[in-house]
Amino acid sequence: MLNIKVKMGKSELVNAIAKHLIVDHDLPVFMVKPEEAVAKTYNLLVGKAAKKIFHDPNLPFDEEAYDLAEPLIGDKAIISDIYQFVDWQSTKDDIIYAVKNHGVKDIIIDPITCFTNMLSASEANEMLTGMAAEISAMAKEHGFTAYIFCHLKAPTNGTPHERGGKVLSPQFAGSRAMMRSCNLMIGMEGNKDPELDPDERNIRHLVLLEDREFGQVGRYPLYWDRHTGDFQEMVGSL
Repeated sequence: MLNIKVKMGKSELVNAIAKHLIVDHDLPVFMVKPEEAVAKTYNLLVGKAAKKIFHDPNLPFDEEAYDLAEPLIGDKAIISDIYQFVDWQSTKDDIIYAVKNHGVKDIIIDPITCFTNMLSASEANEMLTGMAAEISAMAKEHGFTAYIFCHLKAPTNGTPHERGGKVLSPQFAGSRAMMRSCNLMIGMEGNKDPELDPDERNIRHLVLLEDREFGQVGRYPLYWDRHTGDFQEMVGSL
């Protein structure tokens, strides 16, 4: 489970993980991204493979780089066509189909909270509890890894997430369900203060908050390169 505050780089990290699995490990990935059209998701993945930005109309489109990188993604990116329409039962069926018929071992859902948009807070929490348990059981039965992304609840006090506030496990949407059902819970922290140096604003920290298997914790700095759209690990810097 990876939980990130909206506009803090969640989608960039989603696509970086998918690209890593597809290109670096030659694995098919099934992606459920209701907030994006399929074509946009695909082009963002190609951009990650090329280390280029193809979706920004203010930047020149490098056709040669796109043509070289596109085959690296190819048909290994299996993207669910459910833009703005989400149904958990049909999504479960699609996941099982992808696993059985395409050999998929990695499932990405971004964000899981799209399935609860029309529900009250209590109904949403109940549904997330059920979904988390079902995904965990499905992953064990069918032998896949699920990467579940969602937004965070705003802190009740202290520094906002957008200004560098720490991410805590109880701030996850459906946090109790996630703690019970997910092996790992990881948050992303950063500071978007416009008065900061641009390079500092592009630093994010992945924070390992919960590890059910081994009880580990950790903090891993990343730098987002605005020229390539790529995350780079800041080795030796916390």
